Amino acid sequence: MNAVGTLWIILLMVLINADIVGRSFLLRPISGVPELVAFSIVGIVFLQLAHTLRSGAMTRSDVLLGMLERRAPRARLVLLAIFHLIGGLLMMLIAWKFWPSVASAWLHPERNFMGNPGFFTIPQWPLFVLVFLGIVATAIQFLLLSWNNLRTSHGVTP
Repeated sequence: MNAVGTLWIILLMVLINADIVGRSFLLRPISGVPELVAFSIVGIVFLQLAHTLRSGAMTRSDVLLGMLERRAPRARLVLLAIFHLIGGLLMMLIAWKFWPSVASAWLHPERNFMGNPGFFTIPQWPLFVLVFLGIVATAIQFLLLSWNNLRTSHGVTP
């Protein structure tokens, strides 16, 4: 998912540059670029969210964790396991609450679109599916991290 998000960023940069060239030199902008950029940013974030968590790049305050690492490394791992478990449960709750929106956008694409009618519109269901998949993947990653923290705290190397 992270690689797809990175490729999407590259394609988005090409699209934006083509729009700039078309707008500046040919006086013919590409229709829908702002809508596609807004659509893409959300999609890319959720495609790359699980990898961000897995790589340890998710924003958090490490003051307590740093102190525990020096003084009580096992307590640090247990605290991280609890943190990751709660994160996984919250992401599963978000996925459960978001699913009706995904289903509605899929079943009624004529009512669920973004853009300007008559100028440029794009259905929302592909974005909603990507967001849902990103939420589920992040929930799974949280739960895997929790499991690994618990195993490591009990002396089992992951």
